[in-house]
Amino acid sequence: MDNADKSFLGEYPVGKLLWKMSIPAIIALSVYNINTAVDTIYIARGIGLNAAGGLSVSFPLFILLSAVSTTLGSGSASVVSLALGKGEYEKANKTAANTFGLFYSISVCITVSGLIFLKKLLFCMGITPELFPFAEKYTRIILIGAVTSTAFSSLIRGEGNSMFALYIWFIPMVVNLVLDPVMIFGFHLGVSGAAGATVFAQCVSVGMSVYYFFFSGKSALNIKAVHFQPDGTILREIIGTGLPSFIQLGSYSVALIVINRLLKTYGGNTPLNTYGIVNKINMFFIIPVNGIVQGIQPVIGYNYGAGKKERVGIALKKSVAAAGIYGILVSGIVFLCAAGIMHVFTSDAEVRAMGAAVLRITNAGMFFSAIQSVETAYFQAAGRKTAALLLSLCPYIFCFIPVTAGLSALYGVKGIWYSFPAASVTACCISSVFIVCTVRKERHEQRVNT
Repeated sequence: MDNADKSFLGEYPVGKLLWKMSIPAIIALSVYNINTAVDTIYIARGIGLNAAGGLSVSFPLFILLSAVSTTLGSGSASVVSLALGKGEYEKANKTAANTFGLFYSISVCITVSGLIFLKKLLFCMGITPELFPFAEKYTRIILIGAVTSTAFSSLIRGEGNSMFALYIWFIPMVVNLVLDPVMIFGFHLGVSGAAGATVFAQCVSVGMSVYYFFFSGKSALNIKAVHFQPDGTILREIIGTGLPSFIQLGSYSVALIVINRLLKTYGGNTPLNTYGIVNKINMFFIIPVNGIVQGIQPVIGYNYGAGKKERVGIALKKSVAAAGIYGILVSGIVFLCAAGIMHVFTSDAEVRAMGAAVLRITNAGMFFSAIQSVETAYFQAAGRKTAALLLSLCPYIFCFIPVTAGLSALYGVKGIWYSFPAASVTACCISSVFIVCTVRKERHEQRVNT
């Protein structure tokens, strides 16, 4: 495909372009999280709440694995978008090839080290003896399949092909949805069957990625063997640009471990099991925000690289407005429907009652967390590494963990739940100050230059 075809990122009306880039990402993420939700329903209702709780407590390990793939994927996507915007096509090819090589090297190391220290890792994350057998079986299989944990859909989206980025999520997740009940109930494999279905679906996704980049002729990139030679400058740029994603997901993983350990201390298995379900539901509610974030990154990256600052500003305003409106809608819907939502996942009356209350509290700050996510994505897409890094640390490391530690010490389990909206408001205020200061500085520089 001619690289010039990607010029639509700098020419198409910004509002329509954001929809064009975001909707496929939202659909893809929706399918993924529907799959995760169905997994949770199958496991909670078919195997038991302890099985669902075991998977929940081990979730930080999967987030950490996802952090690696997301760091390299978002970092390379940003670098590729900027390179295409500047017409640096050879750099774009090298960036993609170096990303592939680095990811597979790291994933092998994660698999080996994870399998060796699995038991210690799980107990470090706050697992209880009752939940350990389920977590151990599931995690072992996922670690073995770590090399298939990404197909670089963000890189595909970064070069402007949002539809194939959708397919690479949608098709494997349908495969997983079909295999889950067969493996769990048909072959009576329990949590091992759920993990096996996930890994098989990931293999399908990787196969589609290989086809797209090397055989389809649809990619804007033309990757050759010579491009796989490690390039220190490009690798540093990929990691430096993607580091905020690693920090954000890594800090989320640390926050989950803190939550699990505090819930274990102040409440035991029931709050742990409840939060396991609530967290999966909340991940579903955040999908449109993540879709907006993924959609605006190539738009901002391309136009920032092409020097079209006015289009960058329009994209930022529209995406912040969309995220804020969505956040308000979610808070309202959850407040009204929390009990019904929990009823879908479990028949346990105690967990349903606690979960409904927790859903309302944790989603009260959705307006603020949605805006903060978009503002952080702006700095990452524009290649402003320091600001992006600081704002990535902000939600969990600077705000959530200290607030949770303080409120839990004062109010126990209730303090943990209320720390969610409190941290969201604080993080949003900080990121908004960064945005206002940056926009004012850029406008001043533009007036001076003209």
